[in-house]
Amino acid sequence: MQQDLSVVLLRHLKPILTMLRQTILSCPDHVFSGDKLLVREQLYHSLVGMDIWFSHEPNHYPLQQILDIEAAKMNKAAPESISRRFLLSYLGKVEYKLEKMPMSTDKLLEKRELDGEEITYLDQYLIQIRHVQHHLGEIDEIMRNNQLPLLKWQGYGDSMQ
Repeated sequence: MQQDLSVVLLRHLKPILTMLRQTILSCPDHVFSGDKLLVREQLYHSLVGMDIWFSHEPNHYPLQQILDIEAAKMNKAAPESISRRFLLSYLGKVEYKLEKMPMSTDKLLEKRELDGEEITYLDQYLIQIRHVQHHLGEIDEIMRNNQLPLLKWQGYGDSMQ
């Protein structure tokens, strides 16, 4: 029995979103934010990336909508307004946006152009899986450097560790 590609894709995207939510909710304050790049900036950067890439045309995303573009680029510490509540709300926006993105196999594999390169919606999703996993790894490194427990890994076929 063949499964729909969207089912397989969501089995890998949803655990990442769960890990982001768990991190926002449970990260100790002293490594969540401060006067340097910490967990909050990793989370914000990841969410902005998903917000942009879960768009039909990422190269036409209205960048002026980003609350603090320099913090989103991780060029500076995020302001206090980028709080846990803000990040949870932003995560909700990203989850909603993902629900509205094309998920049929035909649409996932439809060839389109982005900045002169061929891309599909599946490419956009896979780019974000890799990108967010990288930043979750960066968060783990912050946790490790502060002698704190690492993130609880979630993934398809894995139970919480």
